[in-house]
Amino acid sequence: MNPSVITHGDRPFANPLSEAAIAEAIAALELPLHARALDIGCGTGELLARVPGVHRVGIEPDPERAAKARERLDEVHEARFEEVTLEPGSFDLVCCVGSSHAIGRWNDALRVLADLARPLAYALVGEGFWARPPSRGYLAALGATADELPDWDHLEAGAIDAGWALVRHAISSREDWAEYEETLAANGERAYAERPDPQLRAWLDASSARWNHPDGRNTLGFALLVLRRG
Repeated sequence: MNPSVITHGDRPFANPLSEAAIAEAIAALELPLHARALDIGCGTGELLARVPGVHRVGIEPDPERAAKARERLDEVHEARFEEVTLEPGSFDLVCCVGSSHAIGRWNDALRVLADLARPLAYALVGEGFWARPPSRGYLAALGATADELPDWDHLEAGAIDAGWALVRHAISSREDWAEYEETLAANGERAYAERPDPQLRAWLDASSARWNHPDGRNTLGFALLVLRRG
């Protein structure tokens, strides 16, 4: 029983971005004919399925999500990122939304994506960031350390240092976050009531402690960046 799969349920994306933000980001792409697109941590393949006219390649280690992605994408590697061989400079669009941990830290992921991208290629990247310095109590509730995420300035600087130019960005609103967290909690509690599972209970309790912490609704941000390679 994978708590993340269960709690996200039928949500198209495993992050607090609004549908409008994702649609606007995709609309900003100016891809060539027969473009090749890659999504690292593609989940069910929803993001690339919305990008028209491209050859879609996904990487997803979770078997259940990978099976759904195969219904939408042209190629799906059911594996961890480091287990997949990809040709450098072979993609017109590289995506990694909420999955930079599959590669490394934020700056590491940006450099890897740049290596996979052709000149003038685009990237769609989503990442958590500190909207304000996290307190010790909030870090404990999150189970994280302060150096695990950048603040906004370092988020943008990391992209530029890796050779990307920022085309546009969107940041999840408080309403987006509330809808996201409340949906995951409701899905999880419903599943737990039907089939109690210690792993799911622990996930739900940790999620509730983080969200209901005094700093839980104004410390963590999530941004979607549209980038272009030089």
